[in-house]
Amino acid sequence: MKIDKESFLKIFETSFWGKLKESIVPFGDNPDKTEFLNDLYTEIVSFTYNPSNPRDYIVINKHNGISRYVPTFTRKDYCVYYFCIKLLESEIAVNRVENTYGGWSLGNPIRLKEEQEIIELEYIPFNTLNQLSWIQEWQSFQSIARKHRDLGAWSSFINTDISNFYDSINLTILERKIRHVIPKQKQEIVTLLFHFLRNWNKKLEGYNHKTVGIPQDEIGDCSRILANFYLQDYDSKMKEVSDRLECKYIRFADDQIFYAKTLDNAKEMLFEASRELLRVNLNLNSGKVKEFRSVIEFNEYWAFEIFDLLEDSKNSDTINKAVELFLYNTSKQIKFRDVSVLKRLLRTDFNLIKPEFRHQLIARFFNPDFLAMLSLWHFKKIREKVNNDKEFFGELDNLIDKVPFNSFHYNLRAFYKKERPDYDFTKLDEKINKIRI
Repeated sequence: MKIDKESFLKIFETSFWGKLKESIVPFGDNPDKTEFLNDLYTEIVSFTYNPSNPRDYIVINKHNGISRYVPTFTRKDYCVYYFCIKLLESEIAVNRVENTYGGWSLGNPIRLKEEQEIIELEYIPFNTLNQLSWIQEWQSFQSIARKHRDLGAWSSFINTDISNFYDSINLTILERKIRHVIPKQKQEIVTLLFHFLRNWNKKLEGYNHKTVGIPQDEIGDCSRILANFYLQDYDSKMKEVSDRLECKYIRFADDQIFYAKTLDNAKEMLFEASRELLRVNLNLNSGKVKEFRSVIEFNEYWAFEIFDLLEDSKNSDTINKAVELFLYNTSKQIKFRDVSVLKRLLRTDFNLIKPEFRHQLIARFFNPDFLAMLSLWHFKKIREKVNNDKEFFGELDNLIDKVPFNSFHYNLRAFYKKERPDYDFTKLDEKINKIRI
């Protein structure tokens, strides 16, 4: 491996090392950073490094009770993964087609003037290293979605995503794509990267090398960068198709929107997307294809009006209009991004909301299905708004035995560690161990 020790150590002179401490699955040790990295450097340059089994898998409710398994790696494996992507990101952390988003670099975590403006957005995963880039990309995607809505005589819209995206990425295809754009002097980094990607899951796959799937890692943006790069050729094809059909195509990660003047054109876009994804061993998620036959339906689902009304955090009138519209849509069982709106409302000043609306929102915050998908940050915000520890803690305690997804238990443990220092963790730890793979 052609990298000197000094350059290697400099790669980790970021908040990445501190980010490791934010894992909701405790490491159980705290080694000396310099000594640890020196030993790791020796393993890498002597070609003796081998991935370890994950410490655990965080089980997340993906949709309708279906589980997503997020591995939590050892400190060494996290460092190797980060090291590889950091050295390759200038070539692969890109978006080559307009109106596609997700290709930003790892960078250093950049904070806005008010930290809350970043960390309180529902769309930002807690694990991202470059939070400012995430928010900029998501806001650009939202802005483009609205802009294209108003450009052209669109009558049909299709919202879709890729089925089991990360788990279905073909490693041979991915490696070929990366080696094609990486200069000769970095080819050994690619070799190390795929040594990790093909061997990190030996606990479940035995001694067989992985051929399909990249991990949805808990810490960092490494897999996100790889996944986004994997779709670059697909983006180019879809741009050609959309231009031919006089449609519009936009993408954020694996979420895609097609804008069309006719339903036939929208369905042809869907057909071409399916065909092009097949070339890289991917498929559209048939269960998540949402078809909108008017601008009104499209606006309702994306809740553009509600989010616009919530834009001014100090305007009581617009905030209450947003809450009223949210409550109306839910009462009429209109299909829209209700969970996203509800999470967004957690960063709203409740003193600006009418009392009758507050009670209704708190009832929704206490919904067991909603509570089960939250992070420790969300727990903290709900606690502030409820202002009744006995009631709130009681609701959370009651869910310990009922929720099968340990993401809830790990986040609850992290929350209680900060907010309930005298809490007896026996029951919670027993549940975590019971779910452990």
